[in-house]
Amino acid sequence: MVRGAPGPRQRPVARLAIAAVVALIVIAAIVAATRVRDSAPEPAGAATLEDCAQIADRAEMRDCYTAAMLDELRPVRDPTAVLARIDRDVNRIGEYPAANCHTLMHTVGRRYAALRDVTLPTLMDHLPRSNDPGCAAGFAHGMITAIAPAVLRAGPGVDAVCSRAATRFQRYSCTHGLGHAYMRFHAEALEPALKLCRALGPTAAPDCAQGAYHDYWLAIAGADETTRPAGATTDPRALCERQPSEFVRACWYRAFIDTRPAGYQTQSADDLLRTCAGTSGLQRAGCITAASVIGSPNPLRQMRVCAHAQLAADDALACVRGVKVQNLVGTPAINQLRVIDRCAWFSGRVASGCYEWLGKVLAVITDGRFATSGCSQVARPESCRRGARSFNGPLVTFS
Repeated sequence: MVRGAPGPRQRPVARLAIAAVVALIVIAAIVAATRVRDSAPEPAGAATLEDCAQIADRAEMRDCYTAAMLDELRPVRDPTAVLARIDRDVNRIGEYPAANCHTLMHTVGRRYAALRDVTLPTLMDHLPRSNDPGCAAGFAHGMITAIAPAVLRAGPGVDAVCSRAATRFQRYSCTHGLGHAYMRFHAEALEPALKLCRALGPTAAPDCAQGAYHDYWLAIAGADETTRPAGATTDPRALCERQPSEFVRACWYRAFIDTRPAGYQTQSADDLLRTCAGTSGLQRAGCITAASVIGSPNPLRQMRVCAHAQLAADDALACVRGVKVQNLVGTPAINQLRVIDRCAWFSGRVASGCYEWLGKVLAVITDGRFATSGCSQVARPESCRRGARSFNGPLVTFS
């Protein structure tokens, strides 16, 4: 045996020594790696809604918001609660996301439907259980658009799927979404889309048509991942005067929302009259309603414009049809009464028509409850109840 070579009883000691050296090397490596990590910047995480608000370029901002919203919704099967949180967040941020959450959510809904493999039989499992006309409704329309081929294969019976929604507003929103789906399937061609809407029957057809016209005007603006069809009519007057009479109001309703100059808002009776000068009859009624819709987001302020002495009776009634009572969703019930009480500013048939229309749409956002909880408290309860009783009928000018 060579002198100094480890004998059998020395080998465990040698192994321990080697292990100790290895441990020291590992510890030193960990410490070095930790120091490197501490000195290097952390990798960037997913952008938040607040991050998106700092982006100057509008297209990049839009992409940021849709990605951030989808990131929040991706893990959930029932999106209702997350959509409510996003709605609160965008309204806190204000400006672009607050004004555009509905349209942003069209894109988010389509992408969510693809991620979750949403089908027509599973659609109702994923549609938001919410009467919110902003983020939640836009998300619903996007999902329905994503399954457009299945919607068409189902034929007119597809409206039975919408009839399973829990509230009147959600049923309306689903039917509106069918119009979007028909347009996307037919590359923004109105004629075949409206034919499919009409096949749904007289109750659903006008609300489906409004979804179709909504998609048309989005395409005119090149918004929501659309492309303007070649030779498309871009003037609302030229388009709407050619439409079937039952769809004229629906044609006008979205015409200015998606095509008005940035920052424009109808603020006075003068604005209404100037915008719709030269129109008459049903075309004028549709135009006045459309111009009213792009007024203040506060329904009380809109009612003040509608009650101005400059407006003739028919113009005043058409203006009231554009008052955004849907913005009262989630606010105290007293706000509903404050709006409909302003019908007392009118007289005769205008007052009756005002109570009837607002009774109807307030019944929609309360799923019928306003008929009993609100109509009894207004100056013309019978007119209010007459409108509220019709809340299951076509809405035509509503969003």
